Amino acid sequence: MAVDLAPVVAGARRVFCCHEATLTGRHARNSLEAVAECVAAGVPRLEVDVRFLADDGMLVFHDGWFDATTDTDGAVSTFDTAATRRIRTTPHGSTLPLFEEVVDVIRHGETLLQVDLKLMRWMTAERESRLAAAMEPIRDRVLIGSMAHWNLRGLHDRGFRVALDPTLQWHALPQRDPGGGIAPGRMGLHGLWDDAPLAHVPRVAAAHYLASRVEDLLALLPASEWMVDYRTLLHLRTMEFDLGLELAKRGVELAAWTIRDEGPDATKPLLAALFSLGTATVITDYAERLAEYARAL
Repeated sequence: MAVDLAPVVAGARRVFCCHEATLTGRHARNSLEAVAECVAAGVPRLEVDVRFLADDGMLVFHDGWFDATTDTDGAVSTFDTAATRRIRTTPHGSTLPLFEEVVDVIRHGETLLQVDLKLMRWMTAERESRLAAAMEPIRDRVLIGSMAHWNLRGLHDRGFRVALDPTLQWHALPQRDPGGGIAPGRMGLHGLWDDAPLAHVPRVAAAHYLASRVEDLLALLPASEWMVDYRTLLHLRTMEFDLGLELAKRGVELAAWTIRDEGPDATKPLLAALFSLGTATVITDYAERLAEYARAL
């Protein structure tokens, strides 16, 4: 039975995306069972994570290490495809799916597949070709995003829809450890982590800084969507800069990640704020509950 995860709020359709293919929570995240549940329920959009293995196989798995959520230890990138077939998730006991298996389930429904490409190093031509071939059966229903914009340009040139996560360039996280080796490395004058020179020039008005940086980031990649940490969106709003509305002027949609359910009293106002600044898609582990809050708005 279809679930309504695309309510109309304030005159616009808002999509709730099932993060790591999580709908009811009965199945392991990113598992084939979770994907199948989403497709059977007719969700409008789900997200999975893709990592390359040592033999260039494509594993659907979030973390860089197996330790926390499986019965195996070690870095994902050091395993080959055959070895991953023996790994089981804990506590569900599910197998880890290959990306091609997920595509095969998606192709039998109408769900949009959002692919979070976890590869940060330069993607080889062989890997790009392999990924493109796997996505080909659902070309019209796939959106591939990453922080590593350099790995998306070739896929865009092949005709796939791509999405930019600008976290490596620009984000707000005041409590972040400045010595953690995370990019960007410096806190700018306007409360955003940003290594761009303009972020550190005194007497540049916030409005000029923000408008310039949006143009800089748009030039990185011809993306159809930006996927932005919701805390960054809220920080931008304190400077009267509604990123979603600015992107919409340029034909780019906005998705906010990753929204938790903190109860209706806290979550409804958060959703209302995100929608008011132009958010079209909310990425969450609690899609059904948040969609219900949104309908109440």
